[in-house]
Amino acid sequence: MIDNESRRKTTLSDIIYFYKQQLERFKKIGIGNKTEFNTVVTDCLIDITLKRLHELQQKRDKLIF
Repeated sequence: MIDNESRRKTTLSDIIYFYKQQLERFKKIGIGNKTEFNTVVTDCLIDITLKRLHELQQKRDKLIF
């Protein structure tokens, strides 16, 4: 059981890291420009990504305490 919880926390941390990296990429690419997948970087895309990152961080914080 403990092993399962440990893996879940690691996975959640990995996802949080992914979202942080995505935000960095979006900022580098710039608003109005396209990613390698032809997704246009918009304020809305950045806001949604930030919102999800915050949700995941809150979930992680609840698991820790």
